Amino acid sequence: FTEGLEYEEIKEYQERGKETVSIFEYFNKNKFSIPQKDAFTENIFIIEDLRVLRLKEKIEKVGRPLKKWGVRIYFGIKTGFNEAFIIDTETRNKILANCKTEDERRRTEEIIKPILRGRDIEKWRYKWAGLYLILIPAGWTNRNRGGEDPEQFFKNSFPALYNHFMHFKTHKGKGKGLFDRDDQGDYWWELRPCDYYPEFEKEKIVWQRVTQSPKFAIVPPGFYCEATTHFIICSDKTRKFLLGVLNSSFFKFAFYKFYMGGGIEGEIKGEFIGRFPIPKVPEDQQKPIVDLVDKILSLTQSPDYETNKQKREEVKAIEKQIDEIVYKLYGLTEEEVKLIEGGLS
Repeated sequence: FTEGLEYEEIKEYQERGKETVSIFEYFNKNKFSIPQKDAFTENIFIIEDLRVLRLKEKIEKVGRPLKKWGVRIYFGIKTGFNEAFIIDTETRNKILANCKTEDERRRTEEIIKPILRGRDIEKWRYKWAGLYLILIPAGWTNRNRGGEDPEQFFKNSFPALYNHFMHFKTHKGKGKGLFDRDDQGDYWWELRPCDYYPEFEKEKIVWQRVTQSPKFAIVPPGFYCEATTHFIICSDKTRKFLLGVLNSSFFKFAFYKFYMGGGIEGEIKGEFIGRFPIPKVPEDQQKPIVDLVDKILSLTQSPDYETNKQKREEVKAIEKQIDEIVYKLYGLTEEEVKLIEGGLS
């Protein structure tokens, strides 16, 4: 209610015993300066006290952006019409059972790939929901059909699959329907152009794209991932080390504070995670984290992990050990660690 009042008028209200707070006194007590060069750049807009900004400056001196680690960072697959292209196990089995020849069954089975969604990715592990992707990449038809009519060629090559798609002929769902998608290839039965399909056939680090708490997991070769995920292809030597850092308390604080960028709250975009600085240390310094990650993976992959309280508590204890090592890798002081852990609460 002090808006529009002069300073002396505000003081008069205070002297009368009114329950007011001087905006001038509040400002002078709580103000802090923000050097423009530290807080406002082309990609980052941060309003924090100087301790937090200095922390950002420090970790960027110690670390190297992830994209410079020799890794490759990719989006998950967009089908434009998940209802038809992402199927459950029962539907997959039905399509294969409807194949007329063994040759058709073999061809059809080869292009139906297990797929993970963002919700299937948990911290340290994944839980496959028995879903599959029908993968006919852009360009497949024109490379193989010769002079035959494109749709007739597809129908002749995959009759059981063609009949599956025809169930969605009049179904629009949330998008434009099967035949006029934004994410299709040359023809409606093809997926959008993508030059990294072979990368899904490799072991990778996958994460849930939008989450309030980062969830990274190692996923084996052959699993594909859809648009609510991103994934990293990296060397066998660094994969578990990177997984440990990315699942640490430090990453959660620093990424959301400094590197998340605009867009959806809690979104971990591939382009932004590529900027995240991670210390490029030799293998012997990576090993303590790798050994602890191995222990966690052994526990979290146990069939009874979800119901075994002792194992879950053991994972939490190991995570704290990883946190301590990560703090040391960045050379953080006790005060800086308290700043981070206070910001996580």
